[in-house]
Amino acid sequence: MSRRRLPIGGVQVFSELRNEYDVYVDKTMHIYEMAEARRYKAVFLARPRRFGKSLLCSTIESMFRGEKELFEGLAVSKTDWQWNPHPIIYLDLSAENYTENGLERLIGTLSSQLDRICNNYDIPTQKNDTISGKFIHVIAELFQKMGPVVVIIDEYDSPLLNTINQTDPNARLREELRGFYAVIKQNEKFLRFAFITGVTKFTQVSLFSGMNQPKDISMMPDFCDICGVTQEELEENFAPEIEKYAPKYGGKENYLYKLREYYNGYCFTKEKTSVYNTYGLLNHFTDSAEFNPYWSLTGVPSFVLKYLEARKVNAVEIEEAQMEAGKFGDYRENTITLFPLLYQAGYLTITGYDEETKLYKLNYPNVEIRKNFAEFLSHNYCEAEETLKTSVSARLVRFLLNGKIDDFMNLLKTYLQRVDYSLSSKITEYYFEFAVSNIINMLGLVCVNEAHTANGRMDSVIFAGDYIYILEFKVDKPVEDALWQIEDKDYALIYADSGKKLVKTGVIFSREARNIVEWGVA
Repeated sequence: MSRRRLPIGGVQVFSELRNEYDVYVDKTMHIYEMAEARRYKAVFLARPRRFGKSLLCSTIESMFRGEKELFEGLAVSKTDWQWNPHPIIYLDLSAENYTENGLERLIGTLSSQLDRICNNYDIPTQKNDTISGKFIHVIAELFQKMGPVVVIIDEYDSPLLNTINQTDPNARLREELRGFYAVIKQNEKFLRFAFITGVTKFTQVSLFSGMNQPKDISMMPDFCDICGVTQEELEENFAPEIEKYAPKYGGKENYLYKLREYYNGYCFTKEKTSVYNTYGLLNHFTDSAEFNPYWSLTGVPSFVLKYLEARKVNAVEIEEAQMEAGKFGDYRENTITLFPLLYQAGYLTITGYDEETKLYKLNYPNVEIRKNFAEFLSHNYCEAEETLKTSVSARLVRFLLNGKIDDFMNLLKTYLQRVDYSLSSKITEYYFEFAVSNIINMLGLVCVNEAHTANGRMDSVIFAGDYIYILEFKVDKPVEDALWQIEDKDYALIYADSGKKLVKTGVIFSREARNIVEWGVA
């Protein structure tokens, strides 16, 4: 099979993708549903960075421009979509960094983008006016010249996230944006459709208070896969790549399982549909099917770093978080809380929903995110990062790669004496499980917590070369209890055809010693 041209690097222009690349995962029916079938006047969508929001905006733009030829063979071409061209106001607030002189940069960015739209449509520009005044002017002129206007605002929250730790600049930006977005409400009679995207719902309520609240589709089941790739879409659109690389990983079933574990798992609704991060998938296939943290390597967003560092977050409390539905977007003025922030940044995802308590369960979506975030969270342990840069890390990895579980546990026990357990008031099995998996992930190996099987959930699974280690953790209990659970639940069955050597290990921690006190191998 000749290598197909995949749109790696974040191709954000729909026409470019359709004309120059071999794959497009069709999301046009979603656009039809929200803009035509349901006739929403204004729509808001929150998704993490590099999840295809900008491409979605560009696709909406092309549909409303009437570029019918680009949509041949796609789902929308089989509907009654009207291909009449509409004037488009497309604004991208991610085009500038607002950490210094934020208000001036915001005014300059929006002013220059509005002036460019005037030039593109050959309508007069308006000088020496506020950005809100310019916005009103452009809408009115376009409506008079071409009819109902479509407004697209990409990354609406970028100025606010850039200044999340700057109270006064953030407040001034928020006030300016509140007046700017109020223009949409004031000129609703001139609009055909408005689409607004961002990473988070941060300040959405107060920011859009001057306009009718846009329809928030961020957690609506019908639009849960409007960004990202479902399992069905993966197997349909990337069948040639899957067929090519499956032998490298022991066949199609094993390969698809590994893809799911590493790149899938993002869920934006209480329904069970989850999606892959497109950026990671495309880079994986282009890089000869190597399993690398491509999305994570683009860096932890600065606003997440600022928040975590400023508030001295307890790392252990992040896992198995729970949150009420209203808390996903219940922010007031310049306040934001940890779990909504990590969820909307892409580091936590919905893993379950309790109908009785009405609580959402949150956890890391996949192996890639767990590994990447472990490296950042390692700062919460005293000297953990520096210690692992020494020969200790090489020895730990070597022991695992060579099946020397006793040597590994002895060295790990010595290392755990350096861990600052005062970071958590809860010394539980899960806490120790997290501490161990965090160390393994920092070593560059893959450690998956709470791995599901048909009979239950394994505490941790370590993948190290020719070996797979199945770990069951207990606190202040006999090691036989842990080993019995591994055998009783037949945890190893899922890896029986992997061709790897399976090491089933029970690990016992002591609350008093705050360390490993015993282990055994089945």
